[in-house]
Amino acid sequence: MTNPNHETRSAVDVLIAGGGISALIAAAEIAAKGRRVAIYERQPREWLGGQCRDAFGGIFLVGSPEQRRVGIRDSFDLAWADWQGYAEFGPEDVHQMAWARKYIERCIPDVREWLIAHGLRFVPVANWAERAEHGRGNRVPRFHLLWGCGPGLVTAALRGVRRFEGGRIDLHCDHRVDELIIEGGAVTGVRGQGPAGPFEARAGHIVIAGGGRTGNLAKVRESWPRDVWGEPPRDLLAGVWPNLDGRLHDAAAAAGASLTHLENMWVYAAGVAHWQAEFDGHGLAIIPPKSALWMRADGSRFTPPILAGYDTREAVARITRSAHPWSWMVLNRDILAKEIAVQSARYNPAFRDHRIGRVAQDLLFGNTALAELLIRRSRDVVAAPTLPELAAKMTALTPDAPIDTAALVRDVGAYDAEIGRGRKLFTDPQLVSLRNIRAFLGDKVRTAPFKPIATGARSELVAIRLRPVVRKTLGGIETDEACRVVHPDGSVLPGLYAIGEAAGFGGGGMNGKRTLEGTLLGGCIFTARELATQLA
Repeated sequence: MTNPNHETRSAVDVLIAGGGISALIAAAEIAAKGRRVAIYERQPREWLGGQCRDAFGGIFLVGSPEQRRVGIRDSFDLAWADWQGYAEFGPEDVHQMAWARKYIERCIPDVREWLIAHGLRFVPVANWAERAEHGRGNRVPRFHLLWGCGPGLVTAALRGVRRFEGGRIDLHCDHRVDELIIEGGAVTGVRGQGPAGPFEARAGHIVIAGGGRTGNLAKVRESWPRDVWGEPPRDLLAGVWPNLDGRLHDAAAAAGASLTHLENMWVYAAGVAHWQAEFDGHGLAIIPPKSALWMRADGSRFTPPILAGYDTREAVARITRSAHPWSWMVLNRDILAKEIAVQSARYNPAFRDHRIGRVAQDLLFGNTALAELLIRRSRDVVAAPTLPELAAKMTALTPDAPIDTAALVRDVGAYDAEIGRGRKLFTDPQLVSLRNIRAFLGDKVRTAPFKPIATGARSELVAIRLRPVVRKTLGGIETDEACRVVHPDGSVLPGLYAIGEAAGFGGGGMNGKRTLEGTLLGGCIFTARELATQLA
């Protein structure tokens, strides 16, 4: 019997719990096919679009015009081999592998062409994230950056929703879904809390699109893969808002859904405390400069060196299993300005606002404004004219782990000495890697020339303390290829669907243990459109 104190909403064809980017795209696509949709989002209206409102905006594509333009020959077979090597799927990962294969097969028509049709464009050259090392990772560049970044995509998705709002689409913001209604073994509606109190709403199809669970650090610590990363750091940073707390994962599990691979998370090794923090533990993920030296907590260099831009999961493992669960990057101001980037639309205004001239200026002369902001505002950054003075400031920042000044001077000096011998004689793995990186034009324009960090350099020295920052849930609610949620035994849970990060971006974890980058935002678009096709 319905609780008389509940506000009860009339049924629609499709009810979507969550208002992130996958929810917006799915709602517009479903409404365009003639069906009625209701979106229930726990945050105010200005939060529609979720994390995408601040996303850098990269999309994983295979065989794109941007790749062909610079002579990159990609294929399904090459991409599938790279994906499997990174994912480390097990024989039980049937749904996850199916979604991964389907994404590679369909990413051009279902993702790229959809974006182009909605007025979005890509930066002309694909970038090379998660480069292959020892045969594992991207063997060609596949990271395609959107002009307008995440906010541009949210704007386009909202345009689609507004076409039908008040007609085929009803928006209910400030409505938090807490529970699924089950009748006759099927999910038929939701219960939750709204501005007027408790509510119930029903629909023929219930869709969970509430994002991930990495905003809840208690859940992150509970699922932390201790066999790979050791114990979770006490001062772990969160790169997503606390409202992404896994509440809808719990509701799905309570209804009988399979939650799978929650130990698989996308955690960046290069996090700093946010200088405009909106909650405790708010972190920013920086894209670590490739020409900087990655050092242990005591200031000595990792051996073999950790290379920026390669296997992020492995980098996190090496840092969190060391004596202290943080690390340092040592470089100078020139390198910082040339190579620094932050995984946030807010700190990439030239790409966000489609200012081509400013992008060209930053590529040619360095993003000095961002470098200065980082040095001036971040409490995790110190600068000094000499290595001993830099070491003293680093120690002041982490007094429980004093810097070994002699080791810092020795390791930076050895690196600088090899640069001085000339690129033809490089044997240091990082310098050999940089020589290869600079062979690709898309990386060369964003990489500093071979010059010493400290020896004879006139540029001030900089050290950045880096902590792991948690970003995305790679596992999630398990679904079949039709976006239908399944029980742990593989049978379908009638009436319930999941898309986007809630579904591990497809199937409950189509990326496996790692993402090749760009598959997360791409997966939100892909699963949303696939849902619309299935419910047509």
